[in-house]
Amino acid sequence: MTEITVGKSGAKVYDLDGTRIFKHVIRDKIENGMFDTYVREAQLYKALCPKPYLPELETIEIYPDEIKLVMKKHMHPDRNSINEDTIRKVADVLSDIHLTEIPEFMQNDEKRAALLTEDEIKQCLDGWNSVFGEHPGVFDALPLNAISENINDIITRHDSESKVLSHGDFHFDNLLTDENGNIIVCDWQGVNVGGASSDISFFMSRLGADGIQVDGRLFLESYVDAVNRKTGAGLAAKDIEWHIQASNIITTFRYWHFYLHGNPADRVQEIYGKMAEDYKLYLAFSTTL
Repeated sequence: MTEITVGKSGAKVYDLDGTRIFKHVIRDKIENGMFDTYVREAQLYKALCPKPYLPELETIEIYPDEIKLVMKKHMHPDRNSINEDTIRKVADVLSDIHLTEIPEFMQNDEKRAALLTEDEIKQCLDGWNSVFGEHPGVFDALPLNAISENINDIITRHDSESKVLSHGDFHFDNLLTDENGNIIVCDWQGVNVGGASSDISFFMSRLGADGIQVDGRLFLESYVDAVNRKTGAGLAAKDIEWHIQASNIITTFRYWHFYLHGNPADRVQEIYGKMAEDYKLYLAFSTTL
């Protein structure tokens, strides 16, 4: 048995014999609070295996302070070989995940999004204005003020998105392939009940952050085509785009000002300009929905 990696939270993974993987999680060996996420992953495997998009499990053992998983060893796809066919395959697999019935142990997970209080909105405004203050006369605060006035409406409307089984950490490094080239999805610690737009936008943003440029429109349209082919639902790409824009606005408004202090004006403009453009698109999409 050869240790092949140590998870960032302290989970350990071993290669047993070249064909099987042993994942071992001990409560006292990992970061506080992380053990329960591995319990959820194991519960998901127990509830849904075998599914074509899940690793092939040999054994699942869940104890109060320990989890043992033995699964078939799959290969990591080469990120340098990402092409249009890969993007379509990933979109198809993601549609399968989102169309899966939510397991019983997650039935009570869906929660309403919390609206921001007046104090929280003011803190966000103050944070952004403080960033602007580092670059006098450069930034127009009108888009920021418009977003602050409408942020709770954006949160409420975004929360209306239909909820599905969401991976919660859907990116290329959590994809594997079997001997036939089929895509397998691993590392389900973040599994939740959420909107489809979250997995879609996170997958694209992570690729971009890693310097990999792919056609986001192709990914979105391939996903929509797969859902409609399997369900006849008549899902439209613009519906998901609208929720992606809303999510981007909410996240940027609430958190990005914390990270922009001390940055040059062009970096602030990159993030702020994207939020302002997302807001314009959000408003445009809203008139057509």
